[in-house]
Amino acid sequence: MFRFVPSDPLDPLDVAGSASAKVFLWVGLGALVVFAVTRDWRALALASAAWSLWGIMSGLLLHVLSPLATLLGNLITHGSAGFGGPGAAFTIQEETAMLERRLEQGPTARQRILAGIRLAEIYRTHQRDAAKAQALVARLCAQYPDASELRFVRGA
Repeated sequence: MFRFVPSDPLDPLDVAGSASAKVFLWVGLGALVVFAVTRDWRALALASAAWSLWGIMSGLLLHVLSPLATLLGNLITHGSAGFGGPGAAFTIQEETAMLERRLEQGPTARQRILAGIRLAEIYRTHQRDAAKAQALVARLCAQYPDASELRFVRGA
């Protein structure tokens, strides 16, 4: 359900999911150790409760809070009530403009690199301009020679 390594370290839902997983994992493992040592069935019940609570928490984060956050974000930024995903009111031109801004003004090098990779894909597939895509990838490789994110697009 939730990734133990967040995709974006500043995403509050990923942080909450990761923190709850760690808390319930340690509580559950501690209870299992106590059960193994003392054979007290209440410790096994605590381990089961920790597992159940983690499932409930991750389900709430994944299926309730995440869609609500997406809805609220879309309402604030786009003025539409869409949940994103397929059929969302976000055109390829809007995505291209947003990625071009991110490529030039991204807060971190990783975000600029990822924006550039997606932008090169758009240039190649949607605009049918392979030369523009290759030039962008070459520029990224020259600018960030040690970036692990570029290992799959080098020489492409």
